[in-house]
Amino acid sequence: MGAVTKDGKEIADRSREIVKTKISEVLGKNVVLYSKDEMGIIERVVHATADPEYSKLVNFDNKPIEHGLKAINDESPIIADISMVKAGIRYEDVLCTISEKKVFEVAKKEQVTRAVASIRASKELIDGGIVVIGNAPTALLEVIRLNKKEGITPKLVIGAPVGFVKAAESKELLRTTKIPSISTIGPKGGTPVAVSAINGIIALSKNERI
Repeated sequence: MGAVTKDGKEIADRSREIVKTKISEVLGKNVVLYSKDEMGIIERVVHATADPEYSKLVNFDNKPIEHGLKAINDESPIIADISMVKAGIRYEDVLCTISEKKVFEVAKKEQVTRAVASIRASKELIDGGIVVIGNAPTALLEVIRLNKKEGITPKLVIGAPVGFVKAAESKELLRTTKIPSISTIGPKGGTPVAVSAINGIIALSKNERI
């Protein structure tokens, strides 16, 4: 959604029209339940995945866009679960430690996934920061554990891990917390979903078209 050429803009505009139509077909009368900004995030997710079903799968809890905007305007750090998620986020201060040597060592020593070890290594930044998870359900579960057991509280969590093992469950658990969050219902999710959601909030912070 960042087209700069005439052809690119025409394609983007046409894509937006199609996406809005598809979303209306899926949500029907429930379209009115979403704010303009929430609908903008949903449009981004559907556009990124070419999957209109996301219209009814994207969930907003505890005013996530409002809290996310404040975090971005405060220049809070963003912590990503994997390098691919980090690469897609249009923001200067994005951290992902999953490939660092110390994370490998901690994961092996403590017999946890690298995703868990990476979150633990970043917990000081997570407290008051933004977490974007598009792949690893264990990373999301660790964020929730840190919140419940250690009082680590992110300003926003984008929870969209994908898969048939722990992904749906981790997101269900996230929605029981008071953490501002955008999550997907069920096993669907992934890097495009997580990245499109956070980039939508970043665009809003710059008064750009969401």
